[in-house]
Amino acid sequence: MLVVLKVMMKESLIFFALLTIIIVGFLQAFIGMDQVDDNKTVTGFILQAMANAVMQSPDFDGFEKFAPPFGIILYYIFTFVVMVGEGSHQAANDPPHHAVLLNILIALYNSAYEDITDNAIDEYMALFSQKTMQFVRAPDENVFIAPFNLIEMFLLILPFEWWMPTARYERLNNFVMGVIYSPLLLITSFIETRQAQRVKRNRRRGEEDEDVVEEWEQMDDDVDFEAEGWTKKVEATRPNVDTDAAVLEIRDLKEQVAELKRLVQNKSEVNGT
Repeated sequence: MLVVLKVMMKESLIFFALLTIIIVGFLQAFIGMDQVDDNKTVTGFILQAMANAVMQSPDFDGFEKFAPPFGIILYYIFTFVVMVGEGSHQAANDPPHHAVLLNILIALYNSAYEDITDNAIDEYMALFSQKTMQFVRAPDENVFIAPFNLIEMFLLILPFEWWMPTARYERLNNFVMGVIYSPLLLITSFIETRQAQRVKRNRRRGEEDEDVVEEWEQMDDDVDFEAEGWTKKVEATRPNVDTDAAVLEIRDLKEQVAELKRLVQNKSEVNGT
């Protein structure tokens, strides 16, 4: 749902940008056509009339004096662009209710919703990975998770970061994070302490550490990771954290050198024969 709302908000920007361009263009044309009132008076009238048209209640009175007959014709064109009724199933006095721009907005929303729902799992994993990497590879050392990042922005960065010494600003951040995170840490420590005591009691009785079956444990019989090849893929991509990276590179280099020597020996044997 978050991904759908995010994409829909982006599509809304396109709609409102198009609506703004249309309103500004017609407003400029109406102001240029007025020949009676001053610009201040006519601008308020035109804006109100255009707002009524956007809200599906156009007011055609008053545009006859705008460079007749072009003013009223231009307002008809604006009304046609903003809203066009179905006409076939409406009453005679009912205002049109199917707007061209509104249909564009609905089409944009529908297209965005279909694109997201068709790839719902991939979109969710992409958003989850983005959020995870945002906190794992944070740009600063003082990580305030949402919504506490608002506290960092408005109560720490703006009033203090630009003038306070680095060491004092660091201590201030540590104090604020301690105050904010201490309730969560206390609750977490309480829960984990209770779980640790339960594990100890189970071990003294010779039982399993815990008897709670998690959701992923229930899928052990339904998913065969070895048959689907996931085990090999994980093993191939699993980093070796026990051995230093330089040692691993040296080992790879030795293997490449050994393979090169074998190829040279094979080629020399072929040339000798």
